[in-house]
Amino acid sequence: MASTIGYQVAFAPFIGIAIGFFLDSRFGTLPYLTILFLILGIFAGARNYYRFAKQQQEKEKGPKKE
Repeated sequence: MASTIGYQVAFAPFIGIAIGFFLDSRFGTLPYLTILFLILGIFAGARNYYRFAKQQQEKEKGPKKE
């Protein structure tokens, strides 16, 4: 998982741009949907990184002792 997090963070905005550009070309709304999906892609990449970091942090803590 750690080896792929960089790709996930880097490619999410590009995938958002591709989807936005495709929709813009279909509906003739260039550049609005491209920008919207770029922002969504950035948030998706950040969310993936946050979830990974949180998961790693919990792994380091180990099981809770009661």
